[in-house]
Amino acid sequence: MGKKGGTTKQRMIEVMAGLLEEDGYGATGLSELGKVTDTPKGSLYFHFPGGKDELTSLALLHSGNQLNLFFQSVLAETESPTQAIKQVFHALEERIVSSEYKKGCPIATTAMETSNSIPLVSSACSEVYSLWLKTFETYLVGKGYTARAAKNLSLSLLSLWEGALLLSKLQKSPEPLRVAAKTAESLFKQD
Repeated sequence: MGKKGGTTKQRMIEVMAGLLEEDGYGATGLSELGKVTDTPKGSLYFHFPGGKDELTSLALLHSGNQLNLFFQSVLAETESPTQAIKQVFHALEERIVSSEYKKGCPIATTAMETSNSIPLVSSACSEVYSLWLKTFETYLVGKGYTARAAKNLSLSLLSLWEGALLLSKLQKSPEPLRVAAKTAESLFKQD
């Protein structure tokens, strides 16, 4: 595949990632993707022989990796877990508000739709969540937490922000994220 083909493939992955986050798997059609990317349907199957499921999996992995890079940068730039958590929740709030509550978690909607029905997509969702958890666990262990405490705290944080993003999106309000951020901060009061 040439440079142009690689660029087209990457653009399709990125556009699909955005469509999935806003609309979910069921509401995201390949015709819509073709219109947005200005590519024929045949091009989709050329780049993604596994069709929509393959493209969805790659799009979710792309979104998950992008958000993980953000998490890593925040964690590297802050002095304490409390500061890091404040920053993460603040950025998630800014992201959802600036999208007029169209964007929440880039994985959650598709994960809930496909968890029992599309193994390839479900596996990609699971991989992303595992990546995020591992990033936070590694950070917390580096800050002196035991492996068990780091694992429990990471899972608690992920659960808090996932639930808060969903409620913020549904209520079109940042309040659930703000409340979850305060709860998350309280988990680290020993800083």
